[in-house]
Amino acid sequence: MNKKVKILLFEDNPGDAGLIEEMLEEFADFQYEFKTVQTLNEGLSLLKKNRLDIILSDLGLPDSYGIDTFLEIHARNSRIPIIILTGMNDEKIGVEAVKKGAQDYLVKGQVDGRLLRRSIQYSIERKKAEERVQNLANIVESSNDAIVTRSLDGFITSWNLGAEQIYGYPAEEVLGKPATVLIPCSLKNEIQKLTEMIKQGEKIHQYETSRLRKDGKVIDVSMTLSPVFDISGELMAISVIARDITESKKAEERLHKSEERYRIVTEQTGQLIYEHDMEENKIYWAGTIEEITGYAQEELLNTGIELWINNVHPEDQKKVWNQKIKGCGQNVKNTENKRNFHLEYRFRRKDGEYIHIEDHGVCLQKGNYLTNKVLGIMKDITERKRTEEALRRSEERFRLALRGSRIVMFSQDLELRYTWVYNPAPGFKIEDVLGRRDYDIYQLEDAEIFTAIKRQVLASGVGRRDEVVTHRPASAGGNMVHDMTTEPLCDSIGTIIGVICVAMDITEKKEAESFLKKIEEARKKEIHHRIKNNLQVISSLLDLQAEKFAGNEIYDTSKVLAAFRDSQNRVISMALIHEELYGSKEVSILNFATYLQKLTEELFRCYNVGASGTEMVLEIEENIFFDMDTAVPLGMIVNELVSNSLKHAFPGGKTGKVQIKLSREISEKFGHSEIEDSNEARKGASYILIVSDNGVGIPESISLEDSDTLGIQLVTILVDQLDGELDLNRTSGAEFTIKIKVAENK
Repeated sequence: MNKKVKILLFEDNPGDAGLIEEMLEEFADFQYEFKTVQTLNEGLSLLKKNRLDIILSDLGLPDSYGIDTFLEIHARNSRIPIIILTGMNDEKIGVEAVKKGAQDYLVKGQVDGRLLRRSIQYSIERKKAEERVQNLANIVESSNDAIVTRSLDGFITSWNLGAEQIYGYPAEEVLGKPATVLIPCSLKNEIQKLTEMIKQGEKIHQYETSRLRKDGKVIDVSMTLSPVFDISGELMAISVIARDITESKKAEERLHKSEERYRIVTEQTGQLIYEHDMEENKIYWAGTIEEITGYAQEELLNTGIELWINNVHPEDQKKVWNQKIKGCGQNVKNTENKRNFHLEYRFRRKDGEYIHIEDHGVCLQKGNYLTNKVLGIMKDITERKRTEEALRRSEERFRLALRGSRIVMFSQDLELRYTWVYNPAPGFKIEDVLGRRDYDIYQLEDAEIFTAIKRQVLASGVGRRDEVVTHRPASAGGNMVHDMTTEPLCDSIGTIIGVICVAMDITEKKEAESFLKKIEEARKKEIHHRIKNNLQVISSLLDLQAEKFAGNEIYDTSKVLAAFRDSQNRVISMALIHEELYGSKEVSILNFATYLQKLTEELFRCYNVGASGTEMVLEIEENIFFDMDTAVPLGMIVNELVSNSLKHAFPGGKTGKVQIKLSREISEKFGHSEIEDSNEARKGASYILIVSDNGVGIPESISLEDSDTLGIQLVTILVDQLDGELDLNRTSGAEFTIKIKVAENK
């Protein structure tokens, strides 16, 4: 004991009192202050005025005797430890006094200094421990929390009033019963799990779970579990402190839902919430802070208005200051003690980029009408501003585009009265159309058609597209044809309130289509005429081929098949001409270079030489156009000469090259200035066609003027038909050169 111990002795025998004092002087190893009284009343009076640490009392005093002496002292000073001094004959009274609250008793004549010192120290410490235990018991009993002790095998051993209030069971109903009576069916294994955790030395604080009340209601609790050890340090039980958090959980859930809704609203709408305390010059932020400003929430925590104002665009600062700061700070008197404002301005983000801000706020005022807080919502409207600007520009371009165009736009209400007209058709004025119906403007037959279309759209709610004719006299420009799209016009909630139409004048287009149709019909007639003529040529070729076999009684099948294949190729050469002609824009002229490319590809395929190594080389000048009278015989010439090379120039699987060259030579009598396009280039032009191969060549025995082969005969005939020149060079392989002139195409 570190402090001085104040000791009071009740003793009417001076000898016994002196003996006690001598023992203390000799054996006390602590500081003390010792006082003696001889009567009960004297001691009780002293106890009222002084704070003492321990009482030593003889039970036989002049004004009190026996157990009553202790009871009187203890009743008035229950917090001070009392040691009873008895004679040998009064030892039973000492034991009784200990039972009633005394800390110890000593028998006079048997006590020594060491025993006295130990008894004093023990009594003081024991009294303190009892007080701590009692205080703890009082706390446990008065606590609103459930404080329960259960054994390691799961039986309830203690139960306070808080447990009775939370779980609904009085102590007598649950003491000695298994703790599982409090566990919902879904958590039956929880007690064993928690017990094992405590046994392994784990600490369990604020463990949230569910428990079952006596009335069957499941409640939410927060529990703290602690081990209880016996005097030897062995785990003997578990103390459980539980608090009913059912209402707080509900409130927490409501708060969570509210905060979640708030978070979702602010995040989904991209809003930033703020509260400006003008008295403290602090702004508190919430919502999409970093997304809008570029600053983290920590960087703006408790910032003043200066940061915000300094980041407002210089051109907008005055407006923002006057309306948001200065305006809110004025004495504004109204019944609600508040003033609303709405601003749009530019704000500089942390990265230096300016964005457009929409700021809605309210100024809250005190009773003296001075604003003390500003609450507001900010939103980044940069994209909206860009969209508005783009829309403005688009509308401007729309107006410019429609100005002077053939497009008419208008709307009509449910009664089909014109409510808006843009870019009216020639002969109409906006002021003469608005408020009127089609029957007031057009001829009866036109008005009936227009009205029927629009009523059908109003009834069905589905748009449609039509070609409509406006009948007008020739003096007014004649009839007009419009491509008209009609759509239902709806209000903001989707209710049909009329129709909106876009009509394009396609009168000239329809006239052009009619003209082109006539041209196409003429073109088809011309092609059919050409086909008829060429079929006659084919028939003549077949007659020539047949004459070759007319005098033979025995036919060589291979020669017959070869002859038919040659005839087939001649037909194909003319068919390709018609294919090119039909696909071109000209009635009777085709691109001969394109034709030769397709013809040679077809011949290679027909004679199956594509994989043999024989090479076809075309050197053809671009944009050479021939009419049918030139193209057909020239195409057949190429067919005959290329076929001849593919059949005879490379016997025994030899490889080589077949080459076609076609170029143009301009007649000297025409100057270059007269040639302005491909058609003009055909005036007075001569062409050189060279078909050659590097094969075995043509024997000297074969003469161009007197050949008995049908192919050479056809080439000679066709060159004469074109009034051309034919030359054969046998130096290296075979090289046929044909020169033709093409007359001016008038």
